[in-house]
Amino acid sequence: MDREKLNFTTKLAYGSGDMGPAITANILVFYLLYFFTNVAGLPAGLAGSILAISKIGDAINDPIAGILSDRTRSKWGRRIPWMLFGTIPFGIFFFLQWIVPEFSDDVTVNNWGQFAYYIAIAIFFNLAYTVVNLPYTALTPELTQDYNERTTLNSYRFAFSIGGSILSLMLAIFVFRAYDNPKQQYLVLGGVSTLISMVALLWCTLSIQERGASPILGRQGRKILGLGLTALGIAAIAYGIYNLTLGSAAIVLYGVLGIFIGIQLTAFGLTLTYAKVETHLSDSLAVEARNKANTVPTTPLKEQLKIAFTNKPFLYIIGIYLCSWLAVQLTASILIYFVVSWMGMDEAAFPLVAIAVQGTALVMLFFWKWVGEKLDKKVIYFLGSLIWIIAQGGLFLIQPGQTTLLYILAIMAGCGVSVAYLVPWSMIPDVIELDELNTGQRREGIFYSFMVLLQKFGLALALFLVGLALEWSGFVERPPGGEIPIQPDSALLAIRIAVAPLPTIALILGLILAYFYPITKEKHAEIRLKLEERKNNS
Repeated sequence: MDREKLNFTTKLAYGSGDMGPAITANILVFYLLYFFTNVAGLPAGLAGSILAISKIGDAINDPIAGILSDRTRSKWGRRIPWMLFGTIPFGIFFFLQWIVPEFSDDVTVNNWGQFAYYIAIAIFFNLAYTVVNLPYTALTPELTQDYNERTTLNSYRFAFSIGGSILSLMLAIFVFRAYDNPKQQYLVLGGVSTLISMVALLWCTLSIQERGASPILGRQGRKILGLGLTALGIAAIAYGIYNLTLGSAAIVLYGVLGIFIGIQLTAFGLTLTYAKVETHLSDSLAVEARNKANTVPTTPLKEQLKIAFTNKPFLYIIGIYLCSWLAVQLTASILIYFVVSWMGMDEAAFPLVAIAVQGTALVMLFFWKWVGEKLDKKVIYFLGSLIWIIAQGGLFLIQPGQTTLLYILAIMAGCGVSVAYLVPWSMIPDVIELDELNTGQRREGIFYSFMVLLQKFGLALALFLVGLALEWSGFVERPPGGEIPIQPDSALLAIRIAVAPLPTIALILGLILAYFYPITKEKHAEIRLKLEERKNNS
């Protein structure tokens, strides 16, 4: 079988598509609960309920978007149109989440008004997030059918994802230094993150071509836009460097932002200018395969549920993914409380702790990718998760003032977080091909949407319980504009349990499920050979 190798420009452009969602998701998971309680002044239980309700609404969106993208027929393909037209609403509704509206002088009335506002904005943002991110994730098996190349492609994807997460935390450091007012800090952070995220999504959307479909831009259009973006990027870098010399914290922020966006625009432009045609995505065989797929009748929702939940390997992947991301999200949502209230560190120090996790995860991503060329994916998952479990246990035992140890544990956790990014998403295309072998149809949208749906239901429950646990434990909210309150021992214990033992339990369950996952590298090769034989005989 010929390997479907991808060009560097394709991998780069594909990777950028996860940068926008990663930046917004990272800011939300690390800061949103804290923003609700310590900037907007909402009670912890009410804040947790906002996150839970919005996640449930988000989960409902996923299978609907997955089914609709599977049924979409356009000259650009099934996924790209959704990403293109969802980018602007995605940016607008993300920004609106960082406004603190005032509805009444009465605290109770104001809290309930804010509760309704944040739920409405979160529901619309999550809908826009699904519209751009779910079709994006379903692109992987369409771009290449090679086992190792998919792992490489996901390495690029998650390099941008983790890199975007680190970038968002670095921006938070500069923004918090430039502004003293917490409301202004989060509003500026939201605006900056929105701009970078939208550029990243357009980079992917305007550069990628689906199998057998036409690209949005032709060769001439790509070159013209590419040269324009490159020139604009170089100008933005020059503007940023100039502002760095002026000294003021606010001006330095503009300088850093100019350099970041300038580098992004320059890379975007060069990718368009020097993009190469992927032969296996645009030849007659690809067009024939697309036309054949478009003639397959749509499957009723009931039948799609049956397809997803009778695929045994898929159920294992759902469990592995749910456990991994439950550990990530639980730790991330409560970490700022742990750093500030238990460790006694400054709010400004929190991004550095988070960067220690994300930076290590980025470096280890390439190490695990290298290991993945020699070992099965589930072996990688085992190795990374065992290091991660040790780090989580250490977080429960660490004492206030042990700052150096905290950073060591954060680095260890990053080794495991990288496998949570890489492994489950590298496994799902193998399951899709097993389904194709059994049924004769490719249904990426079904599997990706239901995978994310169940993950979000689990996270909704977890975030709701964390918010309730904080409220029941006597957690003291920070009044708007006030000082950070000293928390009672009961609240500190609740924070420590949420940051360490609960994620550890989830990771152990994930290891058990990974042990029984049935598709090995050899099994996947057998599936691909049978599919190739069927294609040659048809």
